[in-house]
Parts: sequence; C-alpha cells; structure tokens
Amino acid sequence: MTGAPIVPFAVTGTEKVQPSGAGLPRPARVKVSFGAPLEFSRYDGLERDRYVLRAITDTVMNEVRQLSGQEYVDVYATKIKTSQAVRG
Repeated sequence: MTGAPIVPFAVTGTEKVQPSGAGLPRPARVKVSFGAPLEFSRYDGLERDRYVLRAITDTVMNEVRQLSGQEYVDVYATKIKTSQAVRG
C-alpha cells in the first residue's frame, strides 16, 4: 500500500538449528537468500481489492519458493493440520 518495493527472501537450513522435536537449538549454519525487489505500481489504487492482494501474495510467495528451493503445494497448512487432526 505504501508503494515501496517488496524484497523477497528465504532462510534455509533452519531444520539443522532446531530439528523437529529437539529441546534446544543447535549451532548450525543457515543461509539467507534475497531476491530482486518486486514492485507492484501497476496495481496503484487497487490496494484493497482481494484479487489484487491475492495476485501480489502469489507473486511474492512464488519468488520465496524459488529462493528456498521448496516445492509448490496448492494446499493451505491449516487444511492439512485440520485433516491430520481428524485422522489423528
């Protein structure tokens, strides 16, 4: 909404610092990767439109995904947690 560029970034290697189920963090290297700044001036005046916000979010998250090397999954985490709780 401010018109400032968004700089996507990803932090990888955190699973080595705090493995799942570990009580205390461990010394380990993490990597922070920064992407090119993204600007969305083409949406000026449409900042409150939910479809515009979704498009911006999808663009930023795609950049983060590429920086992190993660695979795209078209499911929200809350849906996965809910379905796991039901099966639980």
